[in-house]
Amino acid sequence: MRHLLISTVALMALAPAAAHAVEADFVGVRAGTLGGGVEFGVKLSPHVTARAVANGANFGYDDTTDDIRYEGDLKLASYGAQLDYRFSETGPLYVTAGVYQNDNKVVATGRAKGTVIVGGVPLTEAQVGTLQGRATFDKTVPYLGLGARWPIGKVEINLEAGAYFQDSPRVTLTSYSIYADTPEVQAALETERKSLEDDIKDFKTYPVVELGLRYTF
Repeated sequence: MRHLLISTVALMALAPAAAHAVEADFVGVRAGTLGGGVEFGVKLSPHVTARAVANGANFGYDDTTDDIRYEGDLKLASYGAQLDYRFSETGPLYVTAGVYQNDNKVVATGRAKGTVIVGGVPLTEAQVGTLQGRATFDKTVPYLGLGARWPIGKVEINLEAGAYFQDSPRVTLTSYSIYADTPEVQAALETERKSLEDDIKDFKTYPVVELGLRYTF
């Protein structure tokens, strides 16, 4: 919440100090690759709107890496502020930039079936045990996007696409096994951790596509 307040104040400070009075622009709901969300917009000038946005969702997944099956969740949670600039006061297109408090993460549980090869080392199911993995990203991240607004009376449809720059994931991997502290298992786990980091490296630049429905004031 602290980051959200700081971001909102910073973005509003960058807006042009026009003679127009600040007024409510819209309140809305949205859904897309950042999950479901809500937003509130304040018009700072005929061309500039500041927004407070909150998004969140959970997506389950399963994957196999080095013969170890992982089941887990992509947990999305972000809160932030954006500043929109409309090219025309009555036109639909706008560019937008923002700053977010980023709580996106991946959590997973992995289990081996029989003997597996990890980093060139054969490990039994007992040596691997149950693996708990977690991937996190930068906590404060920038966002850039392009969108369009189409009014239908007091209702407005909004479509936006952009990129969420959350940097490379940081993965931790813990084994719950009586052999977890042996040098052989520790070396294999570090190899597996790096392999998982490589598997999800594309999340560093997260694509954003959001469809919104708004009530305008």
